Amino acid sequence: MGTSRSLRGWTVVLAGTSLASVLALAAAPQAASQGASATGVPGGVALYAEHCASCHGASATGDGPMTRALKHAPPDLTNLSLKNNGVFPSARVHRIIEGRDIESHGDRDMPVWGDVFKVQSDRPSREVTQKRIDAIVAFLESIQRRKA
Repeated sequence: MGTSRSLRGWTVVLAGTSLASVLALAAAPQAASQGASATGVPGGVALYAEHCASCHGASATGDGPMTRALKHAPPDLTNLSLKNNGVFPSARVHRIIEGRDIESHGDRDMPVWGDVFKVQSDRPSREVTQKRIDAIVAFLESIQRRKA
């Protein structure tokens, strides 16, 4: 009986994550890169939807379907510039996505999403990883709230 409940719970979480991904893609600004680049790296919207929306939410405001299962509430990613005197902290965001500077994402050896954003030692893999991170950073910069 407990296993059945647990399986149902995970099914609901996965359905919510899928829904969050769809909503993130639908709500994303047109300026953000949508598809894969010439190198085959998915755009920032797709990467965000797949790897970030389950915790940070489809609208990047920290209300993803996994929020209840986390020790710390995810931050509102649309306010990063406002919290940094109107300047988007791209270098810090890059480090966080890479697995540095924030404990909840894991350490540099294993961010919570595994090797997708972990910088590899061989040059081709390192370049693809950097492009993935750059795509999400650009997407997050494109959705920043501005002072009214």
